[in-house]
Amino acid sequence: MNDVTRPAVEWRDVTKRYADGHLALDSVNLAVAPGECLAILGTSGSGKTTLLKLVNRLIEPTSGVVLVHGKATTEWDTIKLRRSIGYVIQESGLMPHLDSKENVALGLRVRGVGSGERERKAESMLELVGLEAARIGPLRPHQLSGGQRQRVGVARALAIEPDLILMDEPFGALDPITRRELQKEFDALRKRLGKTVILVTHDIREAFALADRLAVMDQGRLVQVGTAEALMARPANAFVESFLEDARAVPTSAGRTGS
Repeated sequence: MNDVTRPAVEWRDVTKRYADGHLALDSVNLAVAPGECLAILGTSGSGKTTLLKLVNRLIEPTSGVVLVHGKATTEWDTIKLRRSIGYVIQESGLMPHLDSKENVALGLRVRGVGSGERERKAESMLELVGLEAARIGPLRPHQLSGGQRQRVGVARALAIEPDLILMDEPFGALDPITRRELQKEFDALRKRLGKTVILVTHDIREAFALADRLAVMDQGRLVQVGTAEALMARPANAFVESFLEDARAVPTSAGRTGS
């Protein structure tokens, strides 16, 4: 069991500079508490996805350290680290040659779980995200709607029973009605299961709806961190103020009260 007194994820003075000289992250310090949903916000090129990919070692920092459950990512076995983390991306990232049930069970198969247990787990995960396993399970991704594909992607992430889930623009490709519906469903599911979630999004309304705290990035720097209410009441600078403009119509009760 993970120590609830230490951060689930922590970036300590993390910098990322690519070979061409581009500075993607500049001395970022940030921590995510167990069970918290943190939304990382910013314009294109702000460094938010780079920050996320450092957690499961898809990218390595140039300097600084990233810790997962108190252990530096460089000290983890990379495969073990990635298999311990749920990952949900835009358009779900499903394997086109596998049916829905097989996609959900993919992480379990990699872990060597037997076929009978995999099937039972996949069916229960499909039901958990609101899909009828008997009907949806045999269908391949191209036979599903966008919302159904994204639900299968969430079911796959949950099937390995991770404490931590990374989400990179998970609902961005969906129509507005489906997106809002899935956001509400995922928010309720996350709270019920007590998962730690790091969500990368450019959608301020999505961040307000789902996150306990928001972390705003600009040109590789962490500009401000806090609850939706705190950022709305006292934006750190003009960039944060302009970024929050679209959220002015959202009631402050839509935000979360985080640590």
